[in-house]
Amino acid sequence: MPFKAHFLALTESLRFLESFWRESSFYCFNMQWREDFPKLNDALFSMDDATFRKMDQLPEVLAPFLSQHIPGYDNVIRLTEVAALNHRVTINPRLQVDVPGRKWSQIESFIGALPVVPSTKNKTVVDWCSGKSYLGRAVANYWGSKLHAVECQQALCESGRALASPWVESVQFSQKDVLKDYHDFLSSDFVVALHACGDLHRSLLRQWRQSNATHLVLAPCCYHQWFKGNYVPLSETAQSNNLVLTRNQVRLAVQEMVTSSSRVRSQVALLGQWRMAFDLVQRDIRGVDEYLSTVSLPFSSVKKGAEFVIRTLAERKSIIIPPNFDFQPYLIRAEKRYAEFQRLQLVAHGFRRALELWLVLDLVLFLEEGGCEVELASFCSRDITPRNLRICATRKAM
Repeated sequence: MPFKAHFLALTESLRFLESFWRESSFYCFNMQWREDFPKLNDALFSMDDATFRKMDQLPEVLAPFLSQHIPGYDNVIRLTEVAALNHRVTINPRLQVDVPGRKWSQIESFIGALPVVPSTKNKTVVDWCSGKSYLGRAVANYWGSKLHAVECQQALCESGRALASPWVESVQFSQKDVLKDYHDFLSSDFVVALHACGDLHRSLLRQWRQSNATHLVLAPCCYHQWFKGNYVPLSETAQSNNLVLTRNQVRLAVQEMVTSSSRVRSQVALLGQWRMAFDLVQRDIRGVDEYLSTVSLPFSSVKKGAEFVIRTLAERKSIIIPPNFDFQPYLIRAEKRYAEFQRLQLVAHGFRRALELWLVLDLVLFLEEGGCEVELASFCSRDITPRNLRICATRKAM
């Protein structure tokens, strides 16, 4: 299916079923679908914990369940299918120094998904927002090409240069804030970016599309990390068919913990419960039965306990909690409520990939509207990284 037709069909399906994903059960328990689809609601709360955990972790298990209860959900699943490359290459293991194991697997898979390009030795691999350029030095070594890494932190540039120099014949690091400074791409540049977040990948697409560089391969990530209001599409097609996504709705697309440790999962659950406890507390203190959005707190806050977290959130909202306030009844209610939220949120989780693909197709269409030939595929399995969609753009010959 052409990308524009694919995008329009996906937009239509998401709009048709928006009552299932538009609102978060974190702050809205009485969602309309619970009344309209009582069998789905009952099935969520009657399943045992083992079944719930399996559905929460495996989209291929969750999808058939939702298809049984949501008319039209099969079409959403069909529209989220993309080609899978899964061609991992083996890179010189000595280049793995300083690289975490899962990141190295991502790099080998990403390189395996690069297009076949003639005369790679004449290319310069440009690693966008490179950090220490784990990816860039691996590609440059594998191809025998030059490396030009673009990174905003000088310390990472210096460290990356030292790590790459023994393995790459020509190494250049440019210390640059790509959100403020324009990068002058050359026609011989082969640009790569693995998990550039938010406006870092949007800035890349804008700058690359205006250049003469011939190739771009990108795996985007963290689509919500650049705006506070509503998501602003890049492509004309998406602007004309805008879902008007909030930051929380965009963040839903990346709320997966496939690669997270059990410790991190536990911390996320505790912070979630304590945020709900704060919500219950603030409603009573203010005498207003409405949800207040709260800022994210670091995982390290868990070590300081529930009272610290609740009081910190209250301070951010200028809410005064008495010194001898009894938090325990609220914590007990919040633990039960959080368990209910997790069951209800399974429904929204069934739309994560569809929302991510909508965001990625916006980027694809932006490149296509700029006269580029574009390919979209997954470059590795979900257990290596759930952010496994890669965009490959080639400038059409004049």
